[in-house]
Amino acid sequence: MSDFIQQKKPLILASGSRIRSKLLQSLGLDFLVIPAHCDESWIKKNHQSLDFIKLGFKLAQQKALEISQTHPNHLVIAADQLCILDELIIDKPLKHTTAMEQLRLLRGKTHQQIVCMCIATENEIVWQHYESAELTLHRLSDEIIERYLQKERPYHSCGAYHYEHLGKWLFKEIKGSAETIMGLPLFPLMDALIKLDAVIL
Repeated sequence: MSDFIQQKKPLILASGSRIRSKLLQSLGLDFLVIPAHCDESWIKKNHQSLDFIKLGFKLAQQKALEISQTHPNHLVIAADQLCILDELIIDKPLKHTTAMEQLRLLRGKTHQQIVCMCIATENEIVWQHYESAELTLHRLSDEIIERYLQKERPYHSCGAYHYEHLGKWLFKEIKGSAETIMGLPLFPLMDALIKLDAVIL
């Protein structure tokens, strides 16, 4: 932990995302990584509205509360990210052919990345917040898409790109923070940790 800040409460990141872990590490905090294993597909399938922010909070809350049940004395940080084109959720492609289809669908268009975050302790949600970003892809050729996918293989990232790496080259315009696009906006989270007396400057 950094000598610059005092961490007063134990933290858990309820995510297996390496990018989220690196972002949180950049704050100089000590924390455990315990990924939650809620059934995201079932929650999405049974969500009955086009209120994607509500859906994102439901997913993040489920993750935080799952871990908080077994670690009640920790502050559990959870986040969920939704990639949205119009009214369509773009899930993790998982395989090359699906990633190719997703980037073909997104090219030349503007889509959203919505990140919903929450903190739980003692099996109760004590803070939540969301951020969104808008991203517009270049009109990419199939050849460029193929070369990009072969290089980075972003098959576990919704939208089929790694913005933290070469994926930046795919876009002609973004509105929003890079941290939002990568899945963990840090400034609102830092503010929350201070207000919850988890960190003292």
